[in-house]
Amino acid sequence: MQIEARLREKVSKTENHRLRKQGRLPAVIYGLNKQNFNIEVAMADVFEVLKHDGPHAVVDLNVNGAHENAIIKDIQRDPIDGKVLHIDFERIEGNKKVHTKVPINFTGEEYLKSRGLLIQKEISYVEVDAPADRIPKNITIDLSSITGNYKVTLKDVEIAEEIAIDLPENATIAQIYYYKEQIEQDTKEVQSE
Repeated sequence: MQIEARLREKVSKTENHRLRKQGRLPAVIYGLNKQNFNIEVAMADVFEVLKHDGPHAVVDLNVNGAHENAIIKDIQRDPIDGKVLHIDFERIEGNKKVHTKVPINFTGEEYLKSRGLLIQKEISYVEVDAPADRIPKNITIDLSSITGNYKVTLKDVEIAEEIAIDLPENATIAQIYYYKEQIEQDTKEVQSE
């Protein structure tokens, strides 16, 4: 997806605030041993990309007529209201592998609750190495077939062969407990303190 960008000549908190009021976001593009540039992009374009391709999308940045292939490397948000404040784009080369974080999406949680089960999520994202055009929007783990106590590990995750996750195969992603057993466990921990 293409995003129109303009070079920013002024860089200050006041200028960044003015840009956001105009529906634009301050951003930076860096990488591949080229010069870093401060740029600005339309909020609407960024939100469209995030909605369709996720927080680590590969984009074609049109910076004043020069095209740059880049991945969204970081999104800085306001800690109170969650609004996007700034975006970092990292240049990428063709379909070479890139290293990035991908969120984990759990499905079937309502099913677990209906069976009296509780989920304890151990991690919310994984770091992956993947070709730039094959980075998944998220890693989805379906919990709807779990019927009792269970430890979800990386072995339970289906991923494409060309995507490498930087975790050991037996890494715990989530644990599933019967609700009553979790209460008993918490009670034992409190009593032993």
